[in-house]
Amino acid sequence: MKKAPMVLTVMASLALSACQQASHDPHGIDHDVDTCEICNMAINNTQAATQIVMEDGSAVKFDDIGCMMQYKKEQAGESESFHTEYINSYGEESWTEAEESVYVYDEDISTPMGNGVISFGSESEAEAYMESEDQGELLSYQDLSDHDWNSF
Repeated sequence: MKKAPMVLTVMASLALSACQQASHDPHGIDHDVDTCEICNMAINNTQAATQIVMEDGSAVKFDDIGCMMQYKKEQAGESESFHTEYINSYGEESWTEAEESVYVYDEDISTPMGNGVISFGSESEAEAYMESEDQGELLSYQDLSDHDWNSF
């Protein structure tokens, strides 16, 4: 008879943990606390910030797209723990999923690590930027893995 309350407690605990799934939404950036996982620089430029939200809901934050790409390369065997990659859309400071974003590269674009890659929520925004600045080359998410990140 004494085992019944313990069984109920375990069952209730399991039911509650199943209901409390981790959020995979992007995390905010706290300029006073957050530093880049790769270069340890403070994340001061929010529009260049990126992050990977893990399966457990925690986030690994970066000051620059290049640092996130380096982290992904270093963690290649651990990528199953990645849930969603987020990038800030240039000029808007709004999070978009990295795979859905469009990127612009030009060596003269200023970024925290000097790699010249910025992101946009849509191709039309990226093209408008390139036209107004008279610079840049469109890159897709897939192009990022082939980009020469060591050149910065």
